Amino acid sequence: MNKFKLLLVLILFFSCSDNDEEISGNKGLYYQTILFDGLSRSYILYIPSSYDESENSPIVFNLHGGSGTAEEQMNYVSDMRNISDNENFILVYPQAHTDSNGIPIWNLGGVNSKATDVDDVGFISHLINKIAEFYSVDRERAYVAGFSNGGYLSFELACKLSSEVAAFASVAGHMFIDTYDNCSPTHPTPFLSINGTEDNYDGIAGYYLPIENSNSYWVEYNKTDIIPEVIYLEDQNTSDGSTVEYYSWKNGTNGVEIDHYKVIGGDHSWPSLNANSEKGKSNGDIDSDKIIWEFFSRFDINGLR
Repeated sequence: MNKFKLLLVLILFFSCSDNDEEISGNKGLYYQTILFDGLSRSYILYIPSSYDESENSPIVFNLHGGSGTAEEQMNYVSDMRNISDNENFILVYPQAHTDSNGIPIWNLGGVNSKATDVDDVGFISHLINKIAEFYSVDRERAYVAGFSNGGYLSFELACKLSSEVAAFASVAGHMFIDTYDNCSPTHPTPFLSINGTEDNYDGIAGYYLPIENSNSYWVEYNKTDIIPEVIYLEDQNTSDGSTVEYYSWKNGTNGVEIDHYKVIGGDHSWPSLNANSEKGKSNGDIDSDKIIWEFFSRFDINGLR
């Protein structure tokens, strides 16, 4: 996306906001702004048609990639609204703040990864608390999924906001070295990752951990089986130039597990059954949205439900 189009998207995004007080108890899609840490921050909130204020609902955060927007993530990368309606969870697409070049990017907070001075871990925590003021939120079932740079932040949230995050998922993302060095989770944490072998699978310059290393960190922390279950998934889309291997490390503390989808030949994308089948663009054998929710739904902050 060129800078003009990006600016237009952001202008539209920030201009379509409602006040929190206007959404209390209502269902549907809302473009919101909120003041946090001296900054006006934005997010898209979707309250499912199945929402019932007499019951506490899970909440899922879906984080866009670097230079992307919350609206792009919802409309073109990972639209989980139908799943939200069917499974009754509150869906949130937060918007990253911009760096000095005007590019939206999530800040991981480490010395090597610090893109801005924005506290994005605090922002997500603030959103959980704020949304819970207006809706019945199950505080033991807050989940985070992210794409690319949003995937990096999902690791950071699992490490630094462990008291709030029940499980997390990263698609085309890596665990950054600063996150790894300063990770301090407080409970067994289920983790799902989806990565293509042609997308820096073995890490980048010592800063972005190899996928094997980040998986190993959570396997060790969660005390799962050392040897994973391995399944070679059916090649449903033979024109996408990729196949998928599924790895699952089971029997962790409190029943948690680590799941990994290794996309052989896959690039930097969010796999989808409706994906562009052009070779190298995106894998079309798995439905990432469905996989992520089915994984999240099995766990709460105490482990296996």
